[in-house]
Amino acid sequence: MISLWLETIVPEIALVLLGGVLVLLDAFAPRLRPAFAWITSAGVLMALVIRWSTAAPGPVWEGVLAVDDLGRFLDTYVLVACTLALLMADPYLSRTKARYGEYYGLLLWAAVGAMTMAKANHLLVVFVGLELLSIALYVLNAFHRESILSLEAGWKYLVVGAFSSAVFLFGAALLYGATGTLSLPHLASSPSANGTVAALAAALLASALAFKLALFPFHAWAPDVYQGSPTPVTAFLSVVPKGAALVVLARVVAYLNPQQLTPRWTAALAALAVGSMVLGNLAAIAQRDLKRMLAYSGIAHMGYALVGLVAFGADGVTGVLVYIAAYTFMNIAAFGAVSAFSESEEEPHLINDLAGQGWERPVVSFALSLSMFALAGIPPTVGFVGKFLVFRAAVNAEMVWLAVVGVLASLVSVFYYVRVVYYLYMKPLPKRKPAFSEPWAVKALSVVCVLAMLLLGVFPQALVRLSQQAAEFLGR
Repeated sequence: MISLWLETIVPEIALVLLGGVLVLLDAFAPRLRPAFAWITSAGVLMALVIRWSTAAPGPVWEGVLAVDDLGRFLDTYVLVACTLALLMADPYLSRTKARYGEYYGLLLWAAVGAMTMAKANHLLVVFVGLELLSIALYVLNAFHRESILSLEAGWKYLVVGAFSSAVFLFGAALLYGATGTLSLPHLASSPSANGTVAALAAALLASALAFKLALFPFHAWAPDVYQGSPTPVTAFLSVVPKGAALVVLARVVAYLNPQQLTPRWTAALAALAVGSMVLGNLAAIAQRDLKRMLAYSGIAHMGYALVGLVAFGADGVTGVLVYIAAYTFMNIAAFGAVSAFSESEEEPHLINDLAGQGWERPVVSFALSLSMFALAGIPPTVGFVGKFLVFRAAVNAEMVWLAVVGVLASLVSVFYYVRVVYYLYMKPLPKRKPAFSEPWAVKALSVVCVLAMLLLGVFPQALVRLSQQAAEFLGR
């Protein structure tokens, strides 16, 4: 029995051990540093192969982990995002003279934390995964120790992360006091799950996850952290923790529904979604720094994804899973371009600096342009498919007004997304051409993301089918 349980977490064990090996190699074999990115990428891809080549037995480890189709989907999402972040990390670390094994080890441990969170059926296991993810990201955000901006980003994320972790623990303690269990499946059958204390606990848990998702009004940390963190870290931070937190929130909703999700709770979640969509898009219009613009854009996109959870049901959860998969390629393509169009991490990443670069650096510029169109939800990109599914779920759940707000917010976002494309192709080059680099790894990342955004947008059937199969396991 123990060997069977160990088989279900072989990918996580392998990644944890590989992270430790990379740290030791950095200390005892520093000449291997140029190969660290290749070693890490090979380890991540091997973990992905193992996850899909072994059985998915469902609940394991006394039911605290759910290794099923939903777990596989989320593991794939995390590992693909990790691989894409690694592609853009190596040239960046080489340029900034920070190619250390600790970076790759921390990235792997953060990925394991997200994978653990997404498969957890027990709130203490969720907390363990959350802390592993968060602590690794605290260090990664402040990885440039000589940079004031990076240290500030790490400090701000640490303060907010510690506060949200405390809120999460307090909510879990209250829930245990009310129901006598921290197991999500057991909550569904608890007679106390609809009591006042349990309701307060659920509110605290949702608030803690809203901090990780940067939902309004828990969003204030995102722009400063995005701006100050190393760009590859920002790319990872912008997608992986959010996908894991969305799935945890979906599990909580699934197991408490219908005992506790009264119309008042649905209205509260809808208010979070509307506030995030409206504030994120309006604030993004005023931004001149590309990373800060993408931070506010991320707030809006988590609002769109939350629409699917508000609608819930098979359609809503499927829409959320498709959305986070789409958001991964869209956002990482954008941050890959930000990394390439950067002379120095100490300097602002101004949209004005992109003037005329569309013709000078066509591959990265096209990827950035397509990611802007995809984030705006313009067909035939995968961004359109994600928004269509979550808004359709809201309409089918008789929340037409919520879908209308989402569509109007998307229309507002077109302005600041198209502004980036305008500067790339319709503004003249400045008198002093910026010394931007265009590493082949970033070009490869751009090509992969472009193909994913277009192919999954034109032929979304496979992604939708996988998402539907994964959604069926939610709440079991």
